[in-house]
Amino acid sequence: MTTVGGVLTQTRERESSEPTRSQFEQSVFFWKGRVALYAILKSLGVGHGDNVLVPGYTCVVVPEAVCFLGAKPIFVDIDPLTYNVSFDRIEQAVDAGRHPVKAIVVQHTYGLPVDTAPIVKWARQRGVSVVEDCCHSLGSRYPNEFGRWQDVGTLGDAAFFSSQWSKPVSTGLGGWAATNSTALTERVRSFEAKECLSPSWLECTLLAGQTAGRALFSSPSSFWFAQTMHRFLVHAGIGIGSSNAEELRGEMPRGYAKRMSRFQRWLLQCKMARSGEVIQHRKHLQVIYEEELREAGIPMYRAARTDAVLLRYPVRVDNKEGVLDSARRNRIELGDWFNHPLHPKESNHTALGYRRGMCPNAEDAAQQVINLPLHSRVSEEVARDTVEFLKRVARPTRFQAFA
Repeated sequence: MTTVGGVLTQTRERESSEPTRSQFEQSVFFWKGRVALYAILKSLGVGHGDNVLVPGYTCVVVPEAVCFLGAKPIFVDIDPLTYNVSFDRIEQAVDAGRHPVKAIVVQHTYGLPVDTAPIVKWARQRGVSVVEDCCHSLGSRYPNEFGRWQDVGTLGDAAFFSSQWSKPVSTGLGGWAATNSTALTERVRSFEAKECLSPSWLECTLLAGQTAGRALFSSPSSFWFAQTMHRFLVHAGIGIGSSNAEELRGEMPRGYAKRMSRFQRWLLQCKMARSGEVIQHRKHLQVIYEEELREAGIPMYRAARTDAVLLRYPVRVDNKEGVLDSARRNRIELGDWFNHPLHPKESNHTALGYRRGMCPNAEDAAQQVINLPLHSRVSEEVARDTVEFLKRVARPTRFQAFA
């Protein structure tokens, strides 16, 4: 057994692996992963007048957590090959705007680990707190300064994880915060105990029903129907969505700060007990996709010198909307993450201070990237059929494959 984000899980076989030097002491659990981020930032002292660096290619709830504290998100463009912020781009964002920075959120996009060590070194020299967004990257590892593999989320001051619908380990909604400081953990725990509400009986009942339904009826061929039904149920008020109308407007919802329910905690422990199998399945499918994509001449993207466990396999195409429309008609599961630098595109991005042109690489990616599924119901046959579908309908972009 080993610790991933403060939760016990089975260890997968790894080549020349050594235990990480630093493990998070404990985790604090919340109704949603975004609340874990909010709790961490607040516990770090982020507040009115502070600036927080965030990736310009992320879910809108990340900069919202910053804004809800009265702070200002400063958007950092991504490297077009890794979809992550890099040390150079962080320096450029800070120098260009002369922004005094309180904290930085480092997202391991799609499960591709950021080269975190130089960012942490830079932050330490300036008194900037580092928060790792590990919502996509449970099980991923990066090499530390000694060249040894280390779990994502263990280099910065704190990290937050998600067990939302689409994540490898899912409780429907949910997330947790982990820190490498006893004092910071206690502040996050105090926030959870004193300032968070417990989910209502109705919320827990609806969540349990949706979770059971998803487990029974979800499959790659029913993906588009299930997505439509989920949105219908949420709109009708008989389902719980990841975000509500207030969040899409950039407003802090009433009851935003909630702790994780007992049902979610129980389900998380059950799911984490099998996370080793989940990780192995995803890594196996990654190999299948890479083989098929390489043979098809479709560009592939993955971070070098990392051990990535992908949430979704990102592929660039020049006709994204056409590919997604065709996938819907042919019942092929594909994702559109991210459809805007601050996903989803229906959100009120201007309320968060984002203007078109701020992050051109992220804007290009939002126009081109589709995602191939890696969840447990995707078989080798489905993975190969998905690439065969792309060979028929996708137009390649100017980007080239790299390793």
